Amino acid sequence: MSDLGRKDISDKLTETVKPDSEKSAYEKTKEQVTDQADKLASKVTPDNQKSFTQTLGDKAQSGSDKAKSEVDENQSSLAETANQYLDAGKEKLNEAVEYVSGALSGAKEGADSTKK
Repeated sequence: MSDLGRKDISDKLTETVKPDSEKSAYEKTKEQVTDQADKLASKVTPDNQKSFTQTLGDKAQSGSDKAKSEVDENQSSLAETANQYLDAGKEKLNEAVEYVSGALSGAKEGADSTKK
């Protein structure tokens, strides 16, 4: 049973269990709309007016949203770190190429001067 204007917790579970690949475009759109409406209702309804199951569902949803947000932040942070390492690696590779090129040029000049 759900509170007035709220998405039933059993509907949420059913939607979560069914893979997106098996859902029609209509089902996906309906889920997105009803999820957003339920989140809004969750925010505007005081906790003391929610049933136990709605309170439990809201806490679980809040935890899930927070975890997803943290994962997204960590992924972007990880990507930034990886790019920094990649850039540092490119810089060191360029320095090595310049060093080897300089050493070869110096060796060639040394060899040419001994021929004269």
